Amino acid sequence: MRKLIHLFIFFILTGSSSILAQSISMSPTRLFFTGNPGEKVTQTVTLQNSSDKDYVFNLNYKDWAREEDGNKVYLEAGSSKTSNAAWLSTLENAVTVPAKSTKEIVVTMQIPANASKSTVTNSMLFFTQLPQQADQARIQNGIGIITLFEVGLHIFYTPPGNQKKSLDITNIAEVSNESAANKKVAVSIHNDGNTINDATVEFELTNTDNGKEIKLAAISISMLPNTDQVVQFSLPENISGNFLGVAIIKMAGSNDLRVGEKNFKF
Repeated sequence: MRKLIHLFIFFILTGSSSILAQSISMSPTRLFFTGNPGEKVTQTVTLQNSSDKDYVFNLNYKDWAREEDGNKVYLEAGSSKTSNAAWLSTLENAVTVPAKSTKEIVVTMQIPANASKSTVTNSMLFFTQLPQQADQARIQNGIGIITLFEVGLHIFYTPPGNQKKSLDITNIAEVSNESAANKKVAVSIHNDGNTINDATVEFELTNTDNGKEIKLAAISISMLPNTDQVVQFSLPENISGNFLGVAIIKMAGSNDLRVGEKNFKF
């Protein structure tokens, strides 16, 4: 079995609601739990299979953290200080999603009686596609490589008292990289609230010599409390002149904005 498994290639899809090649979709892709210590709460996630074949998934948990550049780092379940993986359970450890059908999976969170009343916790439930007999037969016959997928469901717990949404712009600076073809500007952000914060970050440049404005594509972020993230914006090629740069953070579910400015000479 060990030799067989080494021939499979896994692709992890997280933060995406669908696997187009496999015609499998998941909704929602994030579960937000809340409740008091000692409570048991449940939510449901749905897998939809629009293909002509059955799919089988193994369920397993991981911890994760986001680095300052926005990339996720996956850890063993229970290894993170903010892990809630041990609080979670499902009725099945493996699920089959028949062709042209949907499957609902109930996720239960048992909040410990001694859970912190102020700490947001997180983990991820992975649905790992298992090879079927036809896949194994192909491998044993030496025919190609079988591609399998893992779908990640983000799971968060927020204590009921955590209601403060706030993001702070801590720095705006040009990224120093002489080898890069395009210049970049980095906006450093700190979540100084006590809840998960989804937001969009915008960056605009105004040429202070001629008044010409440049508006760059907005970037979406999601930050846990007391974390930092650096959002980089690629500037137009051959940009030159004196500019006023303005960073704008728009937080989801709030009319509150954060604005930062800095003068640049490119």
